[in-house]
Amino acid sequence: MRPQRLVFGEDAELYDRVRPSYPDDLITDVTGLISDVTGRAGRVLDVGCGTGKAAVLLAQRGLEGVGLEPDARMAAVARRNLGPWPSWRVEVAGFEAWAHEGGSFDLLTCAQAWHWLDPATRLGRAQDLIGPRGWLALWWNRPAEDDSPLRTAMDAVYAELAPQLPPRGPASLPFALDEIPEELGLGPPIEREYRWSKPYLTEEWLGLLRSSSDHRLLDDDRRQRLLAAVADVVEAHGGSYRHQYVCRLWAVPRL
Repeated sequence: MRPQRLVFGEDAELYDRVRPSYPDDLITDVTGLISDVTGRAGRVLDVGCGTGKAAVLLAQRGLEGVGLEPDARMAAVARRNLGPWPSWRVEVAGFEAWAHEGGSFDLLTCAQAWHWLDPATRLGRAQDLIGPRGWLALWWNRPAEDDSPLRTAMDAVYAELAPQLPPRGPASLPFALDEIPEELGLGPPIEREYRWSKPYLTEEWLGLLRSSSDHRLLDDDRRQRLLAAVADVVEAHGGSYRHQYVCRLWAVPRL
């Protein structure tokens, strides 16, 4: 059976090409968490870095760091994308088993991937890797509310052809993600939302769906019928779809 958390690497180039980025305001806020404390850009561990979408944005702000990615195919694309920033490296490793030597990090980030990690150990592992007064910052793009005729028609397609899939992507995750044990020495979380949107032509939207783990795990025939029906809906509404996103940030300091 294909592990759902690793199917993204089956087509790492597609994932890199079609997956959305993150709002500038979010990256400004995240980098500000540590620059206010350290007086410098800081050192980052980006967990589950995928093809480097978040890591590149952090590198562009002057941060240096390490990307961790369990899939070698995704890691290879991340290395290419981070090539202009030699202060970054990408290691093929899972977060829980990564053997780290070389000091703590000012910032531990995880974009779109925290829910794939072991909930019993992930907070404690993060606390071990973050230096005093450093931060753990997690964020996700999720679908925002959209009652447009196009979106309503698309929802009807999912209800008919793939009712087991949430038509607007996975349900928004709770952002009191983990109960924070007092002994970990982590402060109270901050939670913020960043609303934004992105236009997609029909083929661009289908590419995004093909990159999603739940769509990839459908049998080929059902996936093709679903994508064809979605394409018909978008074409019937002018051949483009502006998808509404909300990017949610959850961050905690190490005291």
